Amino acid sequence: MKNKRIDIISKYFYPVTAGIEVNILETYKVLVKKGWRVTIHTSTDTLADKNTLPRSGTHQGIKIVRYPYKWYGYFPNIDWRTTSIVAIHNFNVSLHTLFIYLKVILLKSFGNSNFRLILTPHGGFNPEWEVFPKFTAFLKSTYHFTLGTYFINKAVDGVRAVSEWEKEEMVKKGIQRSKVTVISNGIENEAFKDIGKLASSEIKKKVKSIGRYIIRIGRIYPIKNDETTIRALPYTDKDIKYVIVGPVHKDKKNRNYLGYLKYLVKELDLEDRVIFFGVIRGIDKYYLIKNALMMVHMAIWESFCNVVHEAMSQGVTVIVANNTALPYLVKEGENGYLVETRNYRKVAKKINYVCRNKDKDELKAMSKLNKKLARNHAWKNVAEKMHKFYMELLRK
Repeated sequence: MKNKRIDIISKYFYPVTAGIEVNILETYKVLVKKGWRVTIHTSTDTLADKNTLPRSGTHQGIKIVRYPYKWYGYFPNIDWRTTSIVAIHNFNVSLHTLFIYLKVILLKSFGNSNFRLILTPHGGFNPEWEVFPKFTAFLKSTYHFTLGTYFINKAVDGVRAVSEWEKEEMVKKGIQRSKVTVISNGIENEAFKDIGKLASSEIKKKVKSIGRYIIRIGRIYPIKNDETTIRALPYTDKDIKYVIVGPVHKDKKNRNYLGYLKYLVKELDLEDRVIFFGVIRGIDKYYLIKNALMMVHMAIWESFCNVVHEAMSQGVTVIVANNTALPYLVKEGENGYLVETRNYRKVAKKINYVCRNKDKDELKAMSKLNKKLARNHAWKNVAEKMHKFYMELLRK
């Protein structure tokens, strides 16, 4: 193929580094090296601030075109005559994505089949409805499972699910099974480098000053359920700290979640034990993970979970909530531990168990297995699977 061109549609992109944005950057930069011309159509927003990013640019070979995000979203300027792949990342109720589905159906009805429409929902088709106000959840779920299902089946040529759980949830709601391919998320190359040697002196000093700690990485947002781990802390060794790494996600659904967490920390007299670390990337992030006692991730919903995957790559024990896609990633007693989502006393019990048995054969075997599994899930391998998936669709 001479015209290997991809137009990506995603609300956020680098410097935002949450799960979807990391997925896009790490896979498409590999596709650029394989000869694809990649343009991402995104907003001028970050998770915290609106209209702060430049309207155009490039990053690691990916061309960036940004649009102000309005109440209706934004309308990406795509040349439908020359593009090969239009890739929508995430699935939500917005006029600009509705417009794209309708446009694709119209173009296909008139015989324009030079491009393929790919959807990677990242769990957006079947999100955790609990985080939405009840009426919003009702309207959103009604759209997703009626018009949304229709548009996907009618307009989309291929769906990339990031886990078997996501695939099965979509199929249950009427998405054609034949459209859905599972290509899981990956791990950055930095995870496999000499982290102790390459990490900055600054992060080494910070880690040393913290002492013993457990870690959770990702945006600060209600769906991440940090309150359960915070409530567990008083029942663990008094020197153990809880390090929360990531940006604050400011939107209407947040409801000042950071303020709530800080209030809870004060109520439980844990000011010296809960650390809001901010954003950290690259080698330093992996150094922070590698030196943690364990990762505790009690989110109430995940479609895959990159950060748990990253912790496993460092041989760090993981304790996760027993819901959605997490049990597909973590098998109880085999490569981690599963705990009921809001049961903070059981979380504390499991934290204590890991701390007191870290030198036992069970945990050593778990660490060795996770490192081995992670080697097969580098982002480069994930990107190779995406490349093959896209090429196969274009040949049809």
